[in-house]
Amino acid sequence: MSQPSGDGLPGASRDAARAAKSRLASSLAGDRRVNGVGVVRWAVGTSVAAYGVRVGVVAEDDAPEVPAEVDGVPVRVDVVGRITAS
Repeated sequence: MSQPSGDGLPGASRDAARAAKSRLASSLAGDRRVNGVGVVRWAVGTSVAAYGVRVGVVAEDDAPEVPAEVDGVPVRVDVVGRITAS
């Protein structure tokens, strides 16, 4: 079920977002430019939530090609830099 999120982005159910995350994570597995793939929640109004998938990448200028949506679930790419253990 697709619905607008609080910031104008469309959203999906949590189960749909989880399935899309798994599919996208599989296709991006092993790509060193990707730090992680996760489910994100966007608030819709005060009592409804919509979900999407977030892909963390190392650098904007060297990011892999990522679809804007997977199976109707929106995908957002965020530049988070290189993540290392401290």
